[in-house]
Amino acid sequence: MEWHIITGSKGGVGKTLLALLLSAHHLKSDGSILVFDLNSMNADFSRLLFYQKEVGEPISVSINKAERKNEQIILQKTYSLNEKREPYEYVVGWPLNPFKMFHPSLFAQLLSTIKNMVPEIEERLEISSLKTVIIDTNYHFCNIFSEQDIHYTEYTQGALNGESITLWFMWVYRQLENLIRLKYNDATVIKLTAAAIERNLKSHYCQKSPFMHVFGPTTLMSSQPQKSEQSIGSHIARRIYQAITQNKDVHIEELEQIETLSAGDGVCFNDWLKKLDIAHIAAEKDGDPRHHFLDILIKATRICAKNNQYSEERPMNVIPMSIYHNDLQYYTDGNYRDVIAELRNFDLYDNFSKLIQ
Repeated sequence: MEWHIITGSKGGVGKTLLALLLSAHHLKSDGSILVFDLNSMNADFSRLLFYQKEVGEPISVSINKAERKNEQIILQKTYSLNEKREPYEYVVGWPLNPFKMFHPSLFAQLLSTIKNMVPEIEERLEISSLKTVIIDTNYHFCNIFSEQDIHYTEYTQGALNGESITLWFMWVYRQLENLIRLKYNDATVIKLTAAAIERNLKSHYCQKSPFMHVFGPTTLMSSQPQKSEQSIGSHIARRIYQAITQNKDVHIEELEQIETLSAGDGVCFNDWLKKLDIAHIAAEKDGDPRHHFLDILIKATRICAKNNQYSEERPMNVIPMSIYHNDLQYYTDGNYRDVIAELRNFDLYDNFSKLIQ
């Protein structure tokens, strides 16, 4: 099975949108998918996917953990329509109590429980072979994974041994300075946890690392930029701010250029931090640092590309998302009857699918 776990360090940066993009992409593959809502700060994601499309009755499954014997997850079959208006059936899951927090041990047990219950889930919900699980979280990966190898037994020797597990990490501006300068203890924990994850987890997407580093315009700008700032990041920030305030779409040419690069080898987490550090040193320091972060990310990706003497390549696990669609600004309000089907009509979906093929 393939497992896709969406993580980040800040709310409202697009983790749920990323989960929907992955769902739309994998619904076209053979086998069924499970989209699991583990977002305690926005516990209505699962209801957004239904919108009067429940199929049959839900089922409940107990997580087999001694200290949380009554922990239950709920699974409900639903569907999305394809281009021919035919239904793609899939499963949506969520904890019975969505506000309980998951630590590394309990999170591993959640995944293990789902894996062990696959035959029963397929039979009771009358679905085809379950091939893909997509988990939308409001967690940083350090919340649900440990920096110590001893806590990875379930992944290396238990039910999850041999599974393809991919962690999608949404980058935001505030992470950069802490991570590459090691100013605070959280930077050390992040580096140690990322290293432990790379030692113990494997992904079919990338042999070097289970991490997919995702960045885009809306994750990197949270205030109105100053007209006097001249960096690429500041220029992009002004365009995005205008698009939001004037209800327009915006295409970021600098990110589109990276999207069009062919995919090269993947990059390990700490090697990616080194690229960011080099780009950070070379970047303009004047003005709001939030508006320089996109410039740094673009430069870091170009540094990776220049290391290949034959052609420019994008590291296969660095995912730039170049388009801001104004129509998607309020998609979580439930304006779409079939949000996954509607998402396929946007250029953002087409670009994303090409990047991860």
